Amino acid sequence: MTTVRTDPVSSTPALDIHHVETLGVAPVPDRDRCMRPGMLFLIWALASASATTPVIGLLLHGIGLWNFALIVLFATLIGLVPAMLLSHMGRQVPIISMVMARRTFGMGGATFLAILYTIVGAGWFGLNTDVGGKILDTLFPDLGMLWYIVLGVLQITLVFFGMEVLEKFYKYTALLFLLCYAVLAYYLFTQHAFVLPVTTRTVDWGKDIDLVLSFSLLAWSYDFPTVTRFCVPPTAQEKASDRVLYLLAPAIGVMSAVLFMGLLGLVALQMTGDWNIALLGKNLPFWGEISAIGVILAIAHTNAMNLYPAVTKLLAVINVTGKPHRFMQPAIVVLLGVFSTLLAVAGILEFIEGFLSILGSLLFPFSFILVIDWYHGKYYSDAVSLFYLRVHIWTDYFLWPAPWAISMLIFGVVLAQLGFLMGPEIIHLIPWQICSAAITGGIYYMGIRFMEQRGQPRKIAGLVR
Repeated sequence: MTTVRTDPVSSTPALDIHHVETLGVAPVPDRDRCMRPGMLFLIWALASASATTPVIGLLLHGIGLWNFALIVLFATLIGLVPAMLLSHMGRQVPIISMVMARRTFGMGGATFLAILYTIVGAGWFGLNTDVGGKILDTLFPDLGMLWYIVLGVLQITLVFFGMEVLEKFYKYTALLFLLCYAVLAYYLFTQHAFVLPVTTRTVDWGKDIDLVLSFSLLAWSYDFPTVTRFCVPPTAQEKASDRVLYLLAPAIGVMSAVLFMGLLGLVALQMTGDWNIALLGKNLPFWGEISAIGVILAIAHTNAMNLYPAVTKLLAVINVTGKPHRFMQPAIVVLLGVFSTLLAVAGILEFIEGFLSILGSLLFPFSFILVIDWYHGKYYSDAVSLFYLRVHIWTDYFLWPAPWAISMLIFGVVLAQLGFLMGPEIIHLIPWQICSAAITGGIYYMGIRFMEQRGQPRKIAGLVR
């Protein structure tokens, strides 16, 4: 039978009716999909340009300036394809990635993953707030925990009003952010003797590329659809150059920030013994306050893209049991933001940083499986309503291909930990974490093709056809 595509988008309220985003996890209405590649690039470049981004210079200390640039370049090329495909998915169907995942990992698997990734987003929000609070306390002592509260309130307020206000915030603070860091860079090079970072250790190419990808591109890319769902929808008349710009903007935005701020951290570490260029402000009379503004912006830019997607993921969990109240989204922003800020205040994040890293190891295989299933199953051509089907019995939580996808996700995490079994000369050259995710994706694809040949139902769409 022919599938009749429904269009629930038209019944979705516009974003600006209440001046507070109440969209939740519903599809973005076409009238609100107006973001262009330049804005898309700016959002992800500033989100990636965290106050902690220069720490990659510390983590890769000793590899030298040019090797650092090469590693970032190789990491960009390796992670570019999955990042571009994830970016395009949000333009094809204007919904968040954890709703997309329901067709692959089942309602049960996607809901469980949404809970885990909510914790990841809230945790990193708290970690960045903790770092920012300590930096500001160093620049302006004696205020203590007040800095945590101030940062938390400012960031929660930004996300409270949703993507429309976030776009304006990124747009109008970008120049100020660049000026603040330009001031710090100026004092770095004028008050300290320049020392070019040189290679002092063997470059572990595979491990270092994995580190950069997990620190940046593939740590963010699964959230690309959350932003690209606000972009202009693709059409048959769209210029090829425009489509390429939409595909590249998020990935290039993220990695350009990693390159320039990472180099700044690497150079600052060589010249001053500290990767954190923001702390230069403590030795500057008036400009220390200016640099503090730059720090606040860097933290807010990043944490907006930690808290906002975390809110949508938690809303996806709530959506399983019923349609959330119209104002559930702003309420969750406040509750989750306060919780994340309290984690920073309590210092509890020092004890769960390892836990967050473990959850992050799910991202590589998750992203590969999701992308493969999306394009192989051609979910972008189905009715949007199929992503919001209600579950009536428990077995509906794990419809095919969910059991296979969940099994391969677990396999991918385990496989990534088995790199020590490989020869040292191999692990030295290849990024095992990304390779294990690619192997997992390949096995997943072969499995679904095999089951299709045996007549296994492919889509939950079959339930309504």
